[in-house]
Amino acid sequence: MGEAIPRFRLFSDPPTFFMPANPLLDVADLPDFSAVQPAHAKDAVDSILARARCSVAAIAQNNAPPKWENTLAPLQDAEESVDRVWSQVEHLRAVDAEKWRQAHRDNLGKISQFHAELGQNAELCARLRLLAQNSGGKKLPPHRKKALADALRDFELSGVNLPEKKRAQFRDNVNRLAELSAKFEENLLDSINDFHMDVANESQLGEMPDDLKSMARAAAEKHKAPGFRFTLQGPSYIGFISHSPDQKLREKIHRAKMTCASEFGPKKRDNTPVIAEILQLRRQQAQLLKRENYAQCALESRMAETPKRALEFIRDFAARARPRAREEFAELRDFAKSELKMRELYPWDIAFASEKLRRKKFDFAESDLRPYLREDKVVAGLFAFAESVFGVRAEPAAAKLWTPEAKFFILKNAKDGAQAGRIFMDLPARETKRGGAWMAAALGRIRRCDGELQLPAAHMNCNFSRQTGGRPALLGWDEAVTLFHEFGHALHHLLTERDDYAVSGLNGVEWDAVEWPSQLMENFIWDYQILAPLTAHEKTGKPMPKALFKKALAARKFQAGMFLCRQLEFALFDMLLHSADSPPPYLDALAAARAETRVVPAFEEDRFPCGFSHIFAGGYAAGYYSYLWAEALAADSFALFEERGAARFGETGMQFRREALAAGGGRPAMESFVAFRGRAPELGPLLAQYGLE
Repeated sequence: MGEAIPRFRLFSDPPTFFMPANPLLDVADLPDFSAVQPAHAKDAVDSILARARCSVAAIAQNNAPPKWENTLAPLQDAEESVDRVWSQVEHLRAVDAEKWRQAHRDNLGKISQFHAELGQNAELCARLRLLAQNSGGKKLPPHRKKALADALRDFELSGVNLPEKKRAQFRDNVNRLAELSAKFEENLLDSINDFHMDVANESQLGEMPDDLKSMARAAAEKHKAPGFRFTLQGPSYIGFISHSPDQKLREKIHRAKMTCASEFGPKKRDNTPVIAEILQLRRQQAQLLKRENYAQCALESRMAETPKRALEFIRDFAARARPRAREEFAELRDFAKSELKMRELYPWDIAFASEKLRRKKFDFAESDLRPYLREDKVVAGLFAFAESVFGVRAEPAAAKLWTPEAKFFILKNAKDGAQAGRIFMDLPARETKRGGAWMAAALGRIRRCDGELQLPAAHMNCNFSRQTGGRPALLGWDEAVTLFHEFGHALHHLLTERDDYAVSGLNGVEWDAVEWPSQLMENFIWDYQILAPLTAHEKTGKPMPKALFKKALAARKFQAGMFLCRQLEFALFDMLLHSADSPPPYLDALAAARAETRVVPAFEEDRFPCGFSHIFAGGYAAGYYSYLWAEALAADSFALFEERGAARFGETGMQFRREALAAGGGRPAMESFVAFRGRAPELGPLLAQYGLE
């Protein structure tokens, strides 16, 4: 055949530069996380990059006619091998930042450089173009044709067609942007951890749930402080701002939260110059690619396709939501004045006053649900639901983990017991853990060139309230919803049936469709038949009463307009920054976005963007609108479950698994949606959920 290309055989014949003692290079399976140390990162990264570069060079220089088997298949092996090592370093840095920060920083540039070089490999790109043009490419199955088309598009967006001097600048920018994103996240975490507020008098905590009080008391005891200690970590901050009757203390913690990592703190942790440089470099990248702006580059691979269409989507929603939000805020302001004796409603008063108004209108507060939401019971119930609706069973298993607080599960098909994937869950908040909640790939599904199939594994991370004083860990309602949301991402990654790495799981899925399964999962927790089995009162063990659930359901649309306008503010700010030919100063873009969306007051020093990790460190640049875009897909998808009824949830769930989850990125998301729903998406179900029909 005249073909002499070395196969990328990850599971056999390791070259001499692989070190068996390095757990990150234990390529037969997931690493022993209890043994991985930051010192392992350098050797692991250097080794895997050297091998990947050898493989890429062999592919690019192969003189045989290009085929899938001698081009994209070994290329996927090479890329996956790098991802599998680096994803563990990224994960450990996210869950144990203090320990892993320097190792991540030292090796990030190497990873960025590899991907930048790969994206500009003209020989490799030429082989892919030739494959697309010849009969072998034209005979590929649809999912492989998409993978090939996606790869060629990504070469173009990586600057492969630029002259050498501009290619070098593009690569330098890629590396610097990676450094800046990491710096943004580090500044934010450090700034969050800098702040604490000690409260001596329990009366200043108001109607705060007992488990949150216990958590604050435990935090104070840990640091040998009197009373209760509150921080800017999610459960602590939200618990205080929502329940404390002390306006001055609410202002103190709110100002700290909204000025995190800004010029109002230590200069070394100020994200203002980081934002400015990120925007400047993104603009340069767009100019090098002869695009009008960065958003135009980003949306070439998304369902919305153009910044104009994304902006129209955002502004259409804003026009629908803002009148409702104004009415809601007027009601809140009047209530605060008449019932709470607040002559003026400040930003730090919104959550507190809203909790009081919710209680008055619905005889209900979200904290009423908390005693029934034991974390262990909710997780077990979530797994039982997934088995009944999506046909996948989660079984606990032993694993060597980075913290005793994490758990490990094997996911098996309920029908035949075959393994579908594995999942790590690390749910409690920690000081050294990145904020928020996220799912990340530990391993991707791939059938290698040697025929061996690697099944996927997922990291699922949250920042939930901790177990204290011998009491079970309890979730707030939003935390329970978050658990369902992140598990939806995990199912999207784990239940793929595509064996080609480029389109397995979330790979190849348009960014504005990535949130579709996760947003869909949120809807199910609002069904009492699903919710009741995963609830148990912390003292009595009894499930949540239906009467209490009905109160929660009645309050579901409470201040929906205000919430929606807040999300639209984020989305519009993001798009205004990235769709302008010359990006405005971020505070100007924020003011413009708020002029179209905001109804609640802000304070002059508010520097929310300095903590907006989604767009400056999390991959959502020119894409925050994706949450609402995907939510429209999710609401319409859930409407089919409702139309068919609970008796057919299993049938409908397996249809969703087959058409959306199993398909991965092997076809456009719109095709997957139509295959599931039987028609194009409609906006009506989402408008109904928000009460905006």
